[in-house]
Amino acid sequence: MLEIDKIALAVQYGLSEKMNEGGVGCKIFRMNEIIGGRMFDGGAMKCADISADEFAKYRLKRGDVLFNRTNSIEHVGKTGLFDLAGDYCFASYLVRVVPDTAKVLSLFLTLMMNSKIFQQEAKGKASKSINQANINATIMRNIKVPVPALPVQTQVVSEVLALEQTIAKAQAIIAAAPARKQAIMQRYL
Repeated sequence: MLEIDKIALAVQYGLSEKMNEGGVGCKIFRMNEIIGGRMFDGGAMKCADISADEFAKYRLKRGDVLFNRTNSIEHVGKTGLFDLAGDYCFASYLVRVVPDTAKVLSLFLTLMMNSKIFQQEAKGKASKSINQANINATIMRNIKVPVPALPVQTQVVSEVLALEQTIAKAQAIIAAAPARKQAIMQRYL
């Protein structure tokens, strides 16, 4: 078990700039774009019109892990892996963790940070007020996660990805079932 700080090359708060919906500037990730442990661009992202120097400071790189530090308590701790092509930055209520890949795989760290045990600890350490909770980067970076040898991490990631594929296939079958049911009923009506 190691603290996030001991397996990270950097831990950084996001950008505090006014956002726009007009597509001016760089796309900026927010908490609602963390879906299923990944950062997701659904095509309707907000943007921030910032200088090239500012963009360089907050530009996401593949393998970065984003941790949601502020929101309602159920969303605090939500973590997503950035593995997209393109130019993106991230909002101030997210914290970027740059994993030291000599010690931890980015996806493995994301899985551990989304685990029930990590989430319980993060939520337990968050300061809470009416409809809002917050955990600062200093507290988050001191939470421990299991860090087995890299071959073990690779095996865990492989098994989880295989299970995610199985889940996706099952969900597709379930989603199509009502239409198949209706088609059968229409044949006999």
